[in-house]
Amino acid sequence: MDTLMIILIVLSAILWIWAVYDINKTRIRNKISLLWLLLVLVFPMLGPIIYFQMKRRLLAK
Repeated sequence: MDTLMIILIVLSAILWIWAVYDINKTRIRNKISLLWLLLVLVFPMLGPIIYFQMKRRLLAK
């Protein structure tokens, strides 16, 4: 059980770091990118998942 918890923590940390990197790299308007960064930082588990699901819609505009 401890091993599973460590794996989940490591995977969520990787997803969180990847989302922060991608927000900084992607050319989204500054105010929107700041809001996404805030969402990812405040909600480290759900924020990256929501960001990656909504990313295509944001870039299509």
